[in-house]
Amino acid sequence: MENKTNAIAVAAIVVIFLLIAVGYKIRSDKKRKSLVISSPDRDKDVYIDKNEPQGKKPNLWGIPSWGLALLTMFLAFVVLMVVSDIIAGIFKIPEGKGDLVFYILYNLIIAGGCFFICRLNPKSIIFVPVLCNIIGIISSIVEPTFWIGSLWIVICGGWVLSIIASITGALSGRKKAISDNQ
Repeated sequence: MENKTNAIAVAAIVVIFLLIAVGYKIRSDKKRKSLVISSPDRDKDVYIDKNEPQGKKPNLWGIPSWGLALLTMFLAFVVLMVVSDIIAGIFKIPEGKGDLVFYILYNLIIAGGCFFICRLNPKSIIFVPVLCNIIGIISSIVEPTFWIGSLWIVICGGWVLSIIASITGALSGRKKAISDNQ
């Protein structure tokens, strides 16, 4: 039970930092002033075709890739800890028996998040799998019983799955960007 308390405390701290970063981003966007365009340049943009793509698309809800990765990590953590306890209580699953199913669901949520984030921004492939799996990485370093048993195989398999999903998402995002330019 102590490990769950520590994990929830770490997740709460990460969420607080995430909210501070998002708040800072919102404030900095409000303070940003638009660029002054000289009069000859203004005439060029008068007849803009609405069907033509207008440069880089914004990220999902204006949140950068690292923020989406941390949101994915938090969502997967909530599913792993909270939903697994609720479902285990409803169906009266003994402790330790349903862990495998919830860790697989945790890995699938993280892999899906890595795929979509890297598809939106292929350059984020460098840090998205690490940020999404940061709780598993920290637990593998901190917990002395992590490598005992067979559950580490599922978690490390999830790391590999998220790397594969990130690579696939980045490749499909690059293909989409190339086809949009043509």
